[in-house]
Amino acid sequence: MKNAYMQKTAGTLLALMLVFGATQILVSGQDKERSLPDPESGFSSRTLEGVWQTTVTQRNCQNGDMIRTSKGLSVYHKGGTMSETSAALPPAMRTPGYGVWEKRRNSNYSSSFIFMRFNPDGSFAGTQKITSDIELGSDGNTYSTTTAIQILDPNDNVMGTGCATATATRFS
Repeated sequence: MKNAYMQKTAGTLLALMLVFGATQILVSGQDKERSLPDPESGFSSRTLEGVWQTTVTQRNCQNGDMIRTSKGLSVYHKGGTMSETSAALPPAMRTPGYGVWEKRRNSNYSSSFIFMRFNPDGSFAGTQKITSDIELGSDGNTYSTTTAIQILDPNDNVMGTGCATATATRFS
């Protein structure tokens, strides 16, 4: 009697373990499927992670008129850090930018980065902080931004502000 009871209990526990194990495998597989990289680009089209070619348009903050455009590259690293470089200034006048990004909701992200600026004589001029709201396109391979700019002196005092918009395409 005791042996039959133990066999039923062991059989029930084994069956439950198999059911729970199979459930975990299915759930894990679903999560991986959502984040599988696109075969062509190597990055998931549902995330900002990856390398992007940008076109930045500096704008008049009062009326939105275009001041100038420049090209750049932005890299959104897994884990929430980012780096960027721009052709807006010669390399001797600015460093690459380094910063952070995060997902807000759905296809909305935010980023903030900083780079160092230099005077024509090579002396340190201060930094520039860029803060952007990012909207990932429905195809996952484009995005657009609205951006606030702060120009800081060597003592981190705000010397000026600016506005910009940008569009980007995923590098592949």
